[in-house]
Amino acid sequence: MRNILILICLLALTSNSFGQKLYVWCPNEQLTTPRQGFLQNDTIDLVIFDSRVFTAKSKVECTSENTIYELQKIFKQTYPSAVINILSTSDYYKDPKPNRITFKINISAYYVALGSDIKSVMGTFGGEYSYGMIVDETWNAITAYTVKIYDYRNNLEIKTTKDIFKISSKSNFWGKIDAKDCLNASYIDANKEMLLFIDDTLIK
Repeated sequence: MRNILILICLLALTSNSFGQKLYVWCPNEQLTTPRQGFLQNDTIDLVIFDSRVFTAKSKVECTSENTIYELQKIFKQTYPSAVINILSTSDYYKDPKPNRITFKINISAYYVALGSDIKSVMGTFGGEYSYGMIVDETWNAITAYTVKIYDYRNNLEIKTTKDIFKISSKSNFWGKIDAKDCLNASYIDANKEMLLFIDDTLIK
């Protein structure tokens, strides 16, 4: 009986320690369809800001700089006909410049956790999302952006904003292999929605 109680206590401690962790790995290279001729010779200022908040026990194996760099590559690949200027993160809160397009991307979530513990970080980016989307006893990944488009071409000032939030869940059969796949799936889905939003906003 005593051995059983000790085992239960050890399992509880292990579960508590593991469940509070957020994991972050760099995404796999994502291939997108180049929008050849779209935004031809238009100047785009791109600034990406990482506002994620991690728990003390988080295991982060992809730096903020690497995460931002991977997103920058996607924009360059997707809009090859445009002139894309990569701005510093410190420019995020500065006013957009005239006679060009500005993309401001805020990375508010990009991480995975085991079980439903990821709910504890959902509030850090201010979204009102249904906890019913989170599946218990699985890996749950979230990628979330706030995308702001400033179209200041032709002496106009048009601003459009969209919050993008994608969840992916996967069984824990293969451990961290499943976790990485789950995280990458939410990342791909979020990027697809972001690019379609940009296309729909700027297409004439």
